[in-house]
Amino acid sequence: MEDEETETDRSIAETLSKSIGFRRIDILLDHPQKVYYSGHQISGNVHLELDEPTNALGIRLKCKGEAQVYFTDRSAGIRRKFSAFESYLHVETYVVGDGKEKSVITGGVYPFSLTLPEKLPCSFEGRYGRVRYSIRALLDVTTIYRFSTNIIPFTVAPILDLNRDPLAPLPINIKQSKMYIGQTEPLTVSMSLPVRGYVPGQAIPITILMTNLSTVVVTKIRIVFKKVVSYHSTEKSRKHKEIIVEVEQPVNKDSDTYDVTFDVPAVPPTGMIHCNIIDVLYTLKVEACVDVSEWYYRMFQKNLKLRTNIVVGTVPLQNYETPQKTTDVAEDFSLHPQCATATEEHEDDTQPLKNSERAERGRSSLSPAVPLYEKSQIYRSSKPDKDDPTGDDGDSDGEVKPYSPMYRVYKFKSSLKKAL
Repeated sequence: MEDEETETDRSIAETLSKSIGFRRIDILLDHPQKVYYSGHQISGNVHLELDEPTNALGIRLKCKGEAQVYFTDRSAGIRRKFSAFESYLHVETYVVGDGKEKSVITGGVYPFSLTLPEKLPCSFEGRYGRVRYSIRALLDVTTIYRFSTNIIPFTVAPILDLNRDPLAPLPINIKQSKMYIGQTEPLTVSMSLPVRGYVPGQAIPITILMTNLSTVVVTKIRIVFKKVVSYHSTEKSRKHKEIIVEVEQPVNKDSDTYDVTFDVPAVPPTGMIHCNIIDVLYTLKVEACVDVSEWYYRMFQKNLKLRTNIVVGTVPLQNYETPQKTTDVAEDFSLHPQCATATEEHEDDTQPLKNSERAERGRSSLSPAVPLYEKSQIYRSSKPDKDDPTGDDGDSDGEVKPYSPMYRVYKFKSSLKKAL
C-alpha cells in the first residue's frame, strides 16, 4: 500500500513539474563548513531553476533546531521505549511571496539571512540522542503541493571558555595503593596532570609513577579517555560511555615513571549548556593491569584503577599553552559569541558551577584566529554488549540520516597531530 502511495505521489510531482516548468531547487550556505554561533546570522542563497516564470505562493525557508533522546530498556521481559524532545528553533519565512496569494516567480538566485537566537545548545550526535539544526527551502506551488530541497544540517558551535572555569587551571594529582592477597607490601600508583582543562587539538600529558613493592606482576598500564553521555527522559535516564582514546603502556622493570601523551580529538565540550535532556562529561582512567593466572584469584585480585574528570572546552587556558595561529585574526569572531564554563561531576570538595551560572559568565577572553573545524564522531562503546536498540524514529521531519557536527580544533606545538 505504501509503495502504491509513493508511486502516486511521484507521478503527481512529475506532472506538476512539467506543468510549471520546474527543474530544481537548491540551497547553498555561505559558510563552507556550515558552522554558526548562537546570536549570529546564517546566510546563503536559494537557487531555483525554471523553464519559464510560474505562478506560486512563494519560496519558503524552514529552519529548525531540536533535541531528541530515544532509548529502550528491557525490564521483566518487556522492552520499553523512552524518549524526550526539546525545540529551540523553528522559523518559517518567505524569501519571495507571502504564502497567501500567488505571484509570478522566476528562476534565479535568492539570497537570505536569518539571525539565530541566543542561548542555543551546541550541535551534538550520540547513540541515544542528538541536538540537530537544519535548514531547507521549499517552492510552495499551492497549499498542498510544493518542491523542497534536501534537508541541510548545520552546526551550532559551542563556546566554553576554560579561563572562566575555576577548576580548569588546577593541576591533578591522584595517588592510590592496593594490598593484594598474600602480599606484605602494596602496589602504589599515582598520576599527575598540569591542568584539568583542555581543548580539542591539545595534548594531555600524563605522568604516571608506579611503585611495586609486592611480588604481583604488573603487565601493562592502560590509559582510557572516555566520553560519558547522560540521556534523560521524563521517566528514566540512560548513560552511555564511549572510548575516545585508549593507550596501553608497556611496563619497564628498570623504570617507575611513565609519560603518556595523547591529543584531544574533535569532541563537544563538557556539559550541554541550555539542553536539559543530554549531558556530557569526560573521564580519565589509569589502570595497572596485574597478571593473575588462576581464575579464582581474578575474583579478588582486581586491577588498581585511578579515575578523574577532565574539562574539555573550546577556548584554551591563557597561562598554560598558547595555540598556533592558523591565519589572521578572525572575521568570523568580530562579534564574540557568548561563552560559558564547563559543568562536571567532581570527586573533590570543590563545588562546580550550576549550568545557569555558567551560561551567564561573560565573553571569550581570547581573540582566536580563523577557526579550524573537524568532524566529530560517535566512538565505540566501552560496553557494547550492554548497548540496547536505540528506538530512533528520526526528527520531526522524519530525517534519520547520520550527521557529524563540526567542532573547533586548535594547533599547538605540543600536539602529536601536526598541522599539514
